[in-house]
Amino acid sequence: MVIKMKYEKVLIQTEEASIVFGDFKGQKDQELFRCPRKLEDTDLRRYVNENNCLLGFESDDKQEKALNEIPGYLGYYRLYFRDGWYGRWMEEDERIDRMLCAGIDEIVRFLQSNFPYGCNDWDMAAWLRDEYPTWGGDNRFLLKPLFGDHYRIAFDTTYGNGDYPVRIYVYAADPV
Repeated sequence: MVIKMKYEKVLIQTEEASIVFGDFKGQKDQELFRCPRKLEDTDLRRYVNENNCLLGFESDDKQEKALNEIPGYLGYYRLYFRDGWYGRWMEEDERIDRMLCAGIDEIVRFLQSNFPYGCNDWDMAAWLRDEYPTWGGDNRFLLKPLFGDHYRIAFDTTYGNGDYPVRIYVYAADPV
């Protein structure tokens, strides 16, 4: 099964360039950023982190440290579903600013758009199982935004909407 995810911004990669498209001043599908493919890891990474863009996800299943022990850890935002996605800070550092919160908002909008019924076996759990390796258990997954360094998203689909299936861990750009 292939589930097509919806993102507010889209990354197109050609042989020569990486291009980010999105809405700009009310206009849809505008080019927001472009860089040569060979500069993705520096220039595109800087753009994504400065703007807290969500262009997709990649697995972080090799992470062996506890998520609150990774350098730069600032706190985590826990999400639950009760006829919509809701969340609250469980731990937070005073260095969490509006830009970092904007990145969390973009992740929450992704969840609202793609999983309007929350964490269920036919949508969210199937997407995670089909696309990503597990992390630390059969129904647990650890993802991070493509080219992003500020967030790690822990999904636990064991109890579906009966628990807190999503936790967004937040990290400083430059750990102190």
